[in-house]
Amino acid sequence: MSEKTNARCDLFVRWADMDPTLLPVDEVDLKIICALRQDARITNAEIAKSIGVSEATVRRRIKDLRRKGIITGFSALINCPALENSVKAFIHIKVGPHSVDKVAEKLKDHPRVITLYRILGEYDLICEALFMSMKEMQDFMDRQMRSEGIESSVTYVAAKAYKSCPWIGV
Repeated sequence: MSEKTNARCDLFVRWADMDPTLLPVDEVDLKIICALRQDARITNAEIAKSIGVSEATVRRRIKDLRRKGIITGFSALINCPALENSVKAFIHIKVGPHSVDKVAEKLKDHPRVITLYRILGEYDLICEALFMSMKEMQDFMDRQMRSEGIESSVTYVAAKAYKSCPWIGV
C-alpha cells in the first residue's frame, strides 16, 4: 500500500504517535484493514500486491483478524440522501434512577435508531436516529420519549454534515 493510501487511512493518522507495541495489530494488519475499509470488495491478491506480501499472507491475516473479533464483517457504504430524504436526529435522553438499561433495551431495537450510547453528564443516553420525515420523527418522539423511565429528552436535527461517518451514510 502506498504512503498516499496510508495517509488517507484514519487509523494511520490516529495511531501515528502511539507505541505500535500497544496495538493488537502490526503494520501489515493495519494496511490490510485500511485497504478493506477503503474497499471491502478488494481482492486478497490486490491487497497483497499493494502492500508487498503474498496473497496467502493476506488471507491468513484476514482470517486471524476475524477470529480475534477485530474485523467483524464486511459492508457496503450507502449514501442515504441519494436513497431517501432522511432526517437525522441526535436525541439526548435523561432517565429515572435504575432505568437506563430498561430504556436502552427498548430503544436499541427500534428500526430508526442507528446508534445508542450510555453517556456521562447531564443526560444518560444519546441516540442517533434516521427518519423519513419530520412527521415520522415527531411520531417517534411522541411514542418513544414518553415511555416509562424517560424523564426528559432534547432533540437536535442535523442540518448539514461537515464531517460524517461513512458507515452511517448521512
